[in-house]
Amino acid sequence: MKAYLSAFFVFLCTFVFSQSGVEPDVDQFKDIFRLNIAGLTGEIVVDGKLDEQAWSSAEIATDFWMKSPNVSQYADPLTEVKMAYDDKNIYIAAKCFQSEPTIIQTLKRDEFWDSDGFGILLDPLNEKNNCFIFGVSAAGVQMDAVRSSVSDMNRDWSNKWQAEVDVQPDYWTAEIKIPLSILRYDANLKEWGVNFIRNATFANEFHNWTAVPAQFWPVEAAYAGTLEWDKAPQKQKGNYNIIPYVTSGVSTSKDADTKTSFDFGLDGRIALTSSLNLDVTFNPDFSQIEVDELVTNLTRFSIFLPEKRTFFLENKDIFADYGSPGTRPFFSRTIGLDKNRNNVPIVYGLRLSGNTSPDVRLGVMNIHSATTENSFGQNSTAISAKKQFGRSFVQGMLLNRQAFDGTSAVSGDYGRNASVEAAYISDDGKYATWVGLHQSFKEGYTDKTGHYNGGFAYATEKWEFTSDWLMMQDNYFADMGFINRVNNYDAVRDTTIRLGYNRIFNEVEYNIRPVNGAVGQHSISGVSFLAWNPDWSFNESIAGLEYNLRLKSGHRFGLEFENRQVQLLYPFSFTGNGDPLRVDRYGFSNIGIDYSSDDRKPLSIRMSASTGDFYNGSLSQFETTLNYRVQPWGNFSVGYQFNDLTFPDPYGEEQITAWLSKVEIGFNRNLLWTTLFQYVDQSDYMGVNSRLQWRFAPMSDLFLVYVDNYDVLSMDSRTSIQNNNRALILKVNYWY
Repeated sequence: MKAYLSAFFVFLCTFVFSQSGVEPDVDQFKDIFRLNIAGLTGEIVVDGKLDEQAWSSAEIATDFWMKSPNVSQYADPLTEVKMAYDDKNIYIAAKCFQSEPTIIQTLKRDEFWDSDGFGILLDPLNEKNNCFIFGVSAAGVQMDAVRSSVSDMNRDWSNKWQAEVDVQPDYWTAEIKIPLSILRYDANLKEWGVNFIRNATFANEFHNWTAVPAQFWPVEAAYAGTLEWDKAPQKQKGNYNIIPYVTSGVSTSKDADTKTSFDFGLDGRIALTSSLNLDVTFNPDFSQIEVDELVTNLTRFSIFLPEKRTFFLENKDIFADYGSPGTRPFFSRTIGLDKNRNNVPIVYGLRLSGNTSPDVRLGVMNIHSATTENSFGQNSTAISAKKQFGRSFVQGMLLNRQAFDGTSAVSGDYGRNASVEAAYISDDGKYATWVGLHQSFKEGYTDKTGHYNGGFAYATEKWEFTSDWLMMQDNYFADMGFINRVNNYDAVRDTTIRLGYNRIFNEVEYNIRPVNGAVGQHSISGVSFLAWNPDWSFNESIAGLEYNLRLKSGHRFGLEFENRQVQLLYPFSFTGNGDPLRVDRYGFSNIGIDYSSDDRKPLSIRMSASTGDFYNGSLSQFETTLNYRVQPWGNFSVGYQFNDLTFPDPYGEEQITAWLSKVEIGFNRNLLWTTLFQYVDQSDYMGVNSRLQWRFAPMSDLFLVYVDNYDVLSMDSRTSIQNNNRALILKVNYWY
């Protein structure tokens, strides 16, 4: 099996490179796509109407390219963009011609890509790696994000800026004002990277000002054009903001009486330079953050859940982009949350992040969590530095977790890590190769404490190939990170055994994008995953083949086949009513299909189903989500998941179900109500989280959050539902 997979991927790699042709040099983009920005001679009122005198003399960027479903010149309908600035702000004006009614999927902030809208990418340091993204829908709903070439786009980053729109029968216009103080830039640099994005959702198309190749996102910084200033923007002095908050609430739990609470804290930011920020948080509260959507886990290992807490999102890539997916030395969810995702109070947090020079980035973070009845306090420190050479880079990071009992350090209770990584990325982003060396330091462990990774990637319009290698030793710990596969559960002895592994992951994909006809894209991909134990004996292999079809109408179809070979090292049970599976070699296959309809329609559906063997039994899965949208104010969805596990005696059988329902109502773009209901019987959990958000001033909010969680227990063929906790929380923050 291993020999077959190796030969298969050698053939595919050879074929990939034999098919690659000569394409235009990415450096031409900076010369071909240029827009001059000049200082204002008058005042601009951000109302979306573009009737100021300043706009009549500003240079126009137009003749956009179609990005999706095909890359082609002269996108239709026309888009025109102008820019200007004063000593404090950048201004953008966009005129989007459109004879058909606009499509608005939601009034929720940051939900940008599924509505008619306009966006701008800014790369102030011309790094071609990292950028800021600002967008506004045709309903005036804002989106802001930051993006790195490694960790992709972070939509949870938010800041204070203005945007308004004006909709007419044959076009709509957008006016945007972005303070220079929220951007990281070099006051000596007169050329920035810039690109514009047009969401022509009514036509199911994306347009770019520059000719971004098909294999990249519309917001790929490497293919930005040039924004040429008539003079470099001035440094911003005295820039800071303070966001105090107060909360009050009442809660009950199954083990305690009703409690009332009152708390306060603040977040603050000081711009030390135009590209380096100091962020401070005191007694932070995250009660308004949306809860995790729980998932059914049918693997032998834990699941990676995304970070949503605001303080950890600014410049997070400088800490988080080490290692490989599933093996991250730093993962901020380990801070201020226990293993059951319960909050642990954070006393304070400090973060210094940004650029010390155009090609050097620095991140320093220190966070201290409080001592509780069940755990010591924890002080967590992360220091990271990154030196860039064009798009390539060398970076290093030091991590330290130290337990504290009150004000005293607990002897021996620490976890420390050091990482060094280097990557070569071609200027056009088509080629990338990387290597990483990671070491942990922990009381009582002196050998087998390393983690090493490397890889290679290649991408063209038709072909994409990735190969990622990893060696994880038994005693590599990441107290401030996330490591998959190391902890192996033994269901007979009810214990966890640490065991390192070696693995290689390969994926190759071939894409066809027909210019004519109903089909937007065919995709065929193959996946190979091979894992070995530390002595290089076989552990697990996965071989998969997938076909996806995307129609220009918005419908999507997929078909997947997968074969797995697993050497089960320790007894493990996937059911709650049978013996654990014995240690043995298992081989099994499954086939799956999925479909999603055009989500621009008021009623849309997503479905997937799979069936096949599962270890020495069988597994059938079905999942569907039905969504009904009332433009522009309402989204109502309900999802259902069913898993049927059947094993021969005495290993048991189980039917695992999950329900998820979400209701989003936008009374206007500043008053939103979101309610999430979840039932996951694998977790014996049922809960409701309902949040009303009123943005009464820019970046200043009032939240009213209702939480109601239940334990769902099955005993003697009966189901018992017991309230676990219930709370009503009021939170107000104000951005000074």
